[in-house]
Amino acid sequence: MTLVAERTTEIAEFLNRDDFEEGYIYELINGEIVKRTSPNLVHQAASMMLSTYLNLRIMEHKLGKIYAAPTDVYLSKTANLLVPDLSFIPTANASYFQPSGHILGIPDLIIEILSKGTHQVDRGIKMRLYRRYGVKEYWLADPIKKSIEVHVLEDNDYILKSYAEELGEIKSWVLPDFTLEVAKIFV
Repeated sequence: MTLVAERTTEIAEFLNRDDFEEGYIYELINGEIVKRTSPNLVHQAASMMLSTYLNLRIMEHKLGKIYAAPTDVYLSKTANLLVPDLSFIPTANASYFQPSGHILGIPDLIIEILSKGTHQVDRGIKMRLYRRYGVKEYWLADPIKKSIEVHVLEDNDYILKSYAEELGEIKSWVLPDFTLEVAKIFV
């Protein structure tokens, strides 16, 4: 990830910029514009598999909606516009969906798929932001290790509640009775 601007920027200014290069994803993190390269095929394959299994469960039980990147998630109205790999919004929070095509509100579940260029940010500043804004469940999927970590928000901190590497399954606390075999994701 690369810092684009040295000064604090607000979301309105960020959205009005016309100098963003194609082929990159831009986020506003604590008022700083950050760009990252588009995901590679391994990343996208993991995203597609996660989306498929999650969406089947979510649709079957009418739990809400899941969105894949690039979907903008406004954690605040001024300083934090992130583009998580996957975001789940429960039906009760359908008002978070904006007509302009973004999410204004806090997803119950966010998944970030780690890559060489993003793993420090996903485990660091993004994890702290998601915790601060109250994302109930945060998954870190690692295509290299073929692992998934499920962190659950308890007493304003993330607790690692479920982990599987190559074999085994993880469990969600946000999606009732949902488990997932990790081997099905990293094919």
